[in-house]
Amino acid sequence: MRRSIAIAALVLLSAVAAHAQLASVYVTYSPTHLSNVPSGTAPNGQTQYTSFWASGIGGGVTVNFLPLPLITLGWDLRGSTRSGTNGMDTVLGGIRLGIHPHVIRAKPYIQASTGYLGTRTFNQSSPPGPSPYTNHYFAYEILGGIDYPLTHFIDVRMIEIGGGKVISTGPNTPGLFTLNSGLVVHF
Repeated sequence: MRRSIAIAALVLLSAVAAHAQLASVYVTYSPTHLSNVPSGTAPNGQTQYTSFWASGIGGGVTVNFLPLPLITLGWDLRGSTRSGTNGMDTVLGGIRLGIHPHVIRAKPYIQASTGYLGTRTFNQSSPPGPSPYTNHYFAYEILGGIDYPLTHFIDVRMIEIGGGKVISTGPNTPGLFTLNSGLVVHF
């Protein structure tokens, strides 16, 4: 009896895993708004702050470790860059929950990520200092989006919206807001 149950469970899990997409690679257009970013010092020694949009390219990979018919749970590693001044770079990793309702084709998801945020701004110091003025942070971001399948293995990332902050105890903590769109390829 136990052996029959074990074989049935193994067959069921194998069928789920065979149908599931275990990994995804994506590329996105990634405009990011950064706020309260230090950009130099005033003559009195106070830090100057700026806010700006950095529109760049992003991408990443998601590996699903729990691929079930209605949900998937996976690890996501992503990065984005906008070279030059004003610019920024991110490398974030976290956990992603995807929902695959059978009544609609769209596949919503939510994820929480932490990692590196680097910024480059025009140096607003007085007297002028070397430009760009760079900062490096440990940050978090909560993201949610909707992927729409074109084929069995290609989706359009219709929209992804995210918001987060630098993990800091300071009074003027830099924040970030992202609005992404792109293509996803499943394996």
